[in-house]
Amino acid sequence: MRIAVLGLNHGYTFAQQAKKMEGITLVAVAGNNASARERVKELDIPLFEDYKELIDTCLLDGVIITLPNHLHKEAVTYCADKGLHCLVEKPIADTTDAAREMIAYAREKQVKLMVGHHRRFSAKINHLKHLLESGVIGDLVGVNMMWVLAKDKDYYKEAWRVKAGGGPLLINGIHDLDNLLYATNLNIESAYATSRNKIRGLEIEDTVTAILEADDGTVIQYFLTDGVPSPWSYEFNVRENPAYHYYEEDCYYFFGTKGSLAFPSFRCYQYSEGEYGWKHALVEQHFPPAATVDPIAAELQHFVNVLKEEEEPRVPGEAGLRTLEILEAINLSIQEKRRVTLRESKGGNPEKN
Repeated sequence: MRIAVLGLNHGYTFAQQAKKMEGITLVAVAGNNASARERVKELDIPLFEDYKELIDTCLLDGVIITLPNHLHKEAVTYCADKGLHCLVEKPIADTTDAAREMIAYAREKQVKLMVGHHRRFSAKINHLKHLLESGVIGDLVGVNMMWVLAKDKDYYKEAWRVKAGGGPLLINGIHDLDNLLYATNLNIESAYATSRNKIRGLEIEDTVTAILEADDGTVIQYFLTDGVPSPWSYEFNVRENPAYHYYEEDCYYFFGTKGSLAFPSFRCYQYSEGEYGWKHALVEQHFPPAATVDPIAAELQHFVNVLKEEEEPRVPGEAGLRTLEILEAINLSIQEKRRVTLRESKGGNPEKN
């Protein structure tokens, strides 16, 4: 299968993986900054500054799109017109309206549209999903999620990162929200959130607190910040990316009618059979996953299988849209200081509470 990668920030990881995999040929990449020109030397393939010229010039089976979020719709549309299947990096788009248009256009042009929520390929996330579905902690009552770390001070020197959509909620929080949806199968119906820029004083947020409500009564509390030294975040805790330091801590907690489960340690606390209540001692168990995988490599292999028509996308456009709808509801709640229903993100009537 012949592919191209558009964008060489996160796309560089895909490009490196593609160079090592059998059954896939990385034909070319697109990028227009000094970093891209440096990285292409190691990749030893053609670099196009204009991704449209790449699409027009090269013979391809599929394209991986890791361009800035606001360019996703334009790039998917351009590729679909050429009959090229697309893996578009998360978030699927910068707005839910754009995401819906992308999904409809890909369907009209009969091309596959897959969203790069690569953590759905994580062995640990899939093990978490299995445990929750097995009922080991009973019916889910609540979830507590944290993403707390300190980004390098130079991170926000890029202009787009200090404008709307460049903060940690869209860049990082969308991963946690998608993990939540995938692992729990919850149908989120409303969000209430607040954000601050107390740490850096920039236009975009540096701290967010959100409360999400599911239609089955489950309540989720989520705290996110990229300006606090802390060991509690997915990147620091799951040990899937060697670029991050590892801390043996948990970042998610799941509370059920039969017990509680921490992630990624998979420590589970329950009462012994026949016992219940605070007068009894809790019993701790561990349910570690049997294996680990590189989620990016697994995602790329799956995309190759999609190109070969051996599999359907495990993260179709509709899945990316559902996650973006939650994030958009959080943003609307922050702006209007009220509870927002997901119906509003889907074009329904506002319900002010």
